[in-house]
Amino acid sequence: MTATPATDQPAVLDWLTAAESAHQEQQIGTLAQDLQRAQRHADLINARLAELGIEPIAAASIDACGNLWPARLTQPEYEPYAYYEVRADWSEDDKEVELHTADWEDARPRFGRVRLLTSLADVAAARRETPTFPAPRRDYRREAIRAIDGLNADRLNNAHVEEIANAIHGNTAALLHLADTITCTNATV
Repeated sequence: MTATPATDQPAVLDWLTAAESAHQEQQIGTLAQDLQRAQRHADLINARLAELGIEPIAAASIDACGNLWPARLTQPEYEPYAYYEVRADWSEDDKEVELHTADWEDARPRFGRVRLLTSLADVAAARRETPTFPAPRRDYRREAIRAIDGLNADRLNNAHVEEIANAIHGNTAALLHLADTITCTNATV
């Protein structure tokens, strides 16, 4: 008796094929919108520079991946004064051109906003300004754990101080547990 071969391969469903096709079209549409937005921002930057009579070293453009490359307005200068390199980028928040600088002494310079571009004087002022970056958010949990790890009661060689260190460890652990409990409770509500 011959058994009929079982097909372990599930049949591709028509609706799944259509869903995959729709997903690909959606992804292509999103990429096209991102590319158009980046090109529009580059055009807006270059138009504003031309409006002010600024001839950049390198105009704003987009790369092959669709990333916006800011216009490069000045080179860093080291003598007679220390001037920063200035770039013109687009501000999503202000919907205007903003100027960025970076410290030329850094091995890997990081550019940050210094001001909006409203006149030619802003470029000259930006050459002298160090960018400000928002302070990173503090991670209190990590700080507490680091404090617990740094205060090793076994190395103190004093019974009274060891008791205090253990109490601090216990309180810190209890507070971390309470914070986790509150976070979990809020997430499920």
